[in-house]
Amino acid sequence: MGIPKKVVDKRTATRIPYSGHIFFTTKSGLCEGELKNYSKHGLFIKTQEDLTLGDFITVALPYVENKQIKFQAQILWRNAEGYGVELVRKRNDNSLQLKKIEAKL
Repeated sequence: MGIPKKVVDKRTATRIPYSGHIFFTTKSGLCEGELKNYSKHGLFIKTQEDLTLGDFITVALPYVENKQIKFQAQILWRNAEGYGVELVRKRNDNSLQLKKIEAKL
C-alpha cells in the first residue's frame, strides 16, 4: 500500500449552491432532477435517471431570467449522488443571455 493520491480540483470557477428542480432532455426524452450547484462552466445534477458519460443533454436553467432559453451540456462524471455536466459553448458564443449569467457569478 502506498500513499493515497491527493485529489486536485481543477475547477477555476466558483460553485454556487442551489436547491431546486431542473428539467433536461436526453435522447430518451424529458427528465427532471435537482440542481445542487452550478458555476459558469457547469452544473451538478441529482437525478434518478441513468445517464451515460459523454452523452449530451439539453437543459433549461432555473436560475436564468428567460426560461425559454435552453443550453447544451455534456455529462462528464458521476458519483453516488449525481452527475457533473459541463455547459457546451460554441466558439464564438457571445450571447447576451450567457453574458448575464456570467455577470451574476
